[in-house]
Amino acid sequence: MRRVRLTVSKGKDLTEELRYLARIRQALYAHSPVEVDPDNPIHGTHRNSDGKAYFEFVTDHIKEVERVLNEHDKAKRVALSYPRFKPGSECVNCGNIAGSVTPAVCPNCGFREISACPYCAANVPRESYIDVAGDLQKCPDCKRRVRFKFADPLFKRDGTYQQPLVDVEKVE
Repeated sequence: MRRVRLTVSKGKDLTEELRYLARIRQALYAHSPVEVDPDNPIHGTHRNSDGKAYFEFVTDHIKEVERVLNEHDKAKRVALSYPRFKPGSECVNCGNIAGSVTPAVCPNCGFREISACPYCAANVPRESYIDVAGDLQKCPDCKRRVRFKFADPLFKRDGTYQQPLVDVEKVE
């Protein structure tokens, strides 16, 4: 089985993109042999780091998928690709999986997982920082040492996470 990703190009608004992709998904499931991959947590529709909506599935019948896309994607807005990376972590706020690395700011809901680097102000994903020793990290952009500190308290009174979830602090 081969993992396939369908990504829709930007539409007039976010809701229209999701509706368009839902129609394509429905046509695929009705007219071709595709399956949900049980080893892949990306069952729903998500937004990649560019903010484009996508969904993934597995199939051994790529030609059938291409046929259905040609018949139903008249506007040619859907790009077919074969992801090679493992999915990253979900956004703690909305569950979106943007790619193999969780971005600093979720492209789906805008939740800030980690603050910007205090030295160069770059929005660096948490997984992209370089481990130095213990709790010390190094910014991959400016190469300065920083320390991560989880929000305290971690949750707001309504039960949602504080933003940013991780604060990046200067190390003097």
